[in-house]
Amino acid sequence: MNTERNFEYGYYADCLKECTQKFGSLHDLPIMYGQNKKIAELYQGGNVLDIGAGKEKPLQKNLHLSDEVYYSLDNDRSGAFHYRSIEDIPSSHIFSLIIASQFFEHLTLQESIHVVCNLYPHLEEGGYFISTVPNIAHPIRQRTNIDHVTSWEYKALYTLYAYGGFDVLEILRFSKRHPRGIIEKTLANYINAIYRVDWCDSIMLIGCKRE
Repeated sequence: MNTERNFEYGYYADCLKECTQKFGSLHDLPIMYGQNKKIAELYQGGNVLDIGAGKEKPLQKNLHLSDEVYYSLDNDRSGAFHYRSIEDIPSSHIFSLIIASQFFEHLTLQESIHVVCNLYPHLEEGGYFISTVPNIAHPIRQRTNIDHVTSWEYKALYTLYAYGGFDVLEILRFSKRHPRGIIEKTLANYINAIYRVDWCDSIMLIGCKRE
């Protein structure tokens, strides 16, 4: 795990190359159908940390997590959460699964590095760290929220994980809506190729802490 500072360009460039070698181009990334289903498949029990949980805590409801294993982190003053910042997490609190859903795009690069580096000690060995971000190749997804600060291209998110000491297992694309019918699917793929965009509006990255 690296110390907290912005990526040196040489390190960043090496990670971009490494990510491409492992996972290919954007359109090579598998398309996922069902974000919560994927998370549920990986979760094998233990404590869960939900970062950027939101006051309604949809993750807890969608995964049917009991209060005994579910922990939330958010600085939204309108909601009640276990932690308001990474620093509030006691050193003794260890999690088997950490989720940061549509979270890192709201932070600066330096803030994201701080979060990832300080999460590492709180994930158990063999545990999963999953994050989702807007797909910046989608024509409007990143621009639809005024609070979006950083544009996380999937290889940049890979670099963030690697910098924090996590191994990246999978990178997936997903969307709220998928093209329907042969004409719409053909047109979507044609536009993707010609204009270097993507109809999938989000990216999921799955990392782990090696045993």
